Amino acid sequence: MQVAYRSCDIIMKAKKICLFLFLSLFLSNCAKKGPPTSPDKTPPSLSSVEIVDRNHIEVIFNEDIQTQPAESLSNIITDGLHILASVAMGKKIFLTTADMDTVEYKIRLLNIRDLSGNGKDEYKTRFRGTLKEDTIPPAIARSPSTTVRNTPSDTNFTVQFTEQIDNFCTYIMPEAKMDYNYNKAKTEIKFKISAIDTLTVYHLYGVFWDKAGNSKKLEIIFTREKNLPLIWLKGMIEDSTVLLTTQNGRLSQFTISDSMGNFILQNLYPGDYILFGKGKNMYFSSDIFTLSFSKEEVKLYPIDQEKMNSRMLQTLNSLYEIYIEDIK
Repeated sequence: MQVAYRSCDIIMKAKKICLFLFLSLFLSNCAKKGPPTSPDKTPPSLSSVEIVDRNHIEVIFNEDIQTQPAESLSNIITDGLHILASVAMGKKIFLTTADMDTVEYKIRLLNIRDLSGNGKDEYKTRFRGTLKEDTIPPAIARSPSTTVRNTPSDTNFTVQFTEQIDNFCTYIMPEAKMDYNYNKAKTEIKFKISAIDTLTVYHLYGVFWDKAGNSKKLEIIFTREKNLPLIWLKGMIEDSTVLLTTQNGRLSQFTISDSMGNFILQNLYPGDYILFGKGKNMYFSSDIFTLSFSKEEVKLYPIDQEKMNSRMLQTLNSLYEIYIEDIK
């Protein structure tokens, strides 16, 4: 009888331990889940209106807002000041305006919504204009990644700026068919590049100017391949644009030398190439060289411009003017 009693006692203790462990685990899981998150029902608040210069305003909210309503010019009303363009990004609305005066303006923003759809029918405030000149380069609101892989043969992408773009210049290397068009507000440029080859890395070089002449430079690399080639090429030439061509004269890549005169070209396939350069008063060229692995240095020698065809001269002169003289 004593043995049976002890067995029952052991079984009862084991049951109590199991019950304790079950309750602990249950309560622990309940604590982890917690109450469901309440949906956002609060409309965004207008934090401030910042006057950047005589042609640009930033309207700032306390949370991210929906793009489409904020970019509709019919939703933005100012008394006595014409709004030329509106671009929304995160918590901000970037406005491009006609020239301001140093007077007080009223601004009304209609149907602005946060990402949960909360908003007010109208936000309104006042601000004082400025005569400060625009010295700030355009900023990019949306664009593709700087390197795009696995792109289709015909590829489309859009670059949007935070202000109106007055003019731009683009180069694509190697050369390919490229079309583009502005949106109505001239804040967005859509590019279409057709029939791009396999085993080729394309570079789109662009310079974009606002009305005041401030410029923004952009480079986008794209390829149909999953991986970029690993061969690179280094050299030295002071204060120069450097153009890499294939042996048959096809444009391959472009760069400029840094403040120490160094330059580098990357993501190259094996093959035969020639380098051309343009400095302030001199043109340069290398001999034909073969790339089968990374190369530390290729020397460039002064040459007479008569030894280059007119297309190469025009390209080098244009790149130098835009990328070096524009910086100075």
